[in-house]
Amino acid sequence: MAAGSAGALARALGALDGGGAADKIRLIPQDFFAELCEQIIQHLNHNIPGVNTAELCQRIQTSGVEINIGDLAKIANILSFLFSTAARNNLSTDELVTTLGSAGSTLPKHAVQVIRHVWNEQGKAIAVSEDARSMATVGQNFFRQFKEMASVLETV
Repeated sequence: MAAGSAGALARALGALDGGGAADKIRLIPQDFFAELCEQIIQHLNHNIPGVNTAELCQRIQTSGVEINIGDLAKIANILSFLFSTAARNNLSTDELVTTLGSAGSTLPKHAVQVIRHVWNEQGKAIAVSEDARSMATVGQNFFRQFKEMASVLETV
């Protein structure tokens, strides 16, 4: 893993801690947090136009959790940056989780478990679409994409 990618992720996690976002994530029930992560990945894969934070926020509030849309949007942005950075750097699930842990992040355990699960299930799909946009080394890239497409097709 390149040092730059670790730095970028560390900065994202710094923003998370600095903005008190980790405390807000702690408030979000695990199933809603998982849904938020799923929507973000769907959005990064261009499957949906965006994350519906308003609707999700309303449902979280209805479940009795005090959270406002601004905070939820901030969390969505940080997670989006986290996933897209991980995709650009082709991080494995373990690398992503290790980075989350090593950055001194105060993410609650349930959030890390959700991120691990979602990335494991769907992270590779982003990596493929991110790679498709940056075909720097065409021959080698092409070969890796082929392998990834094969593995994605197996999981579908």
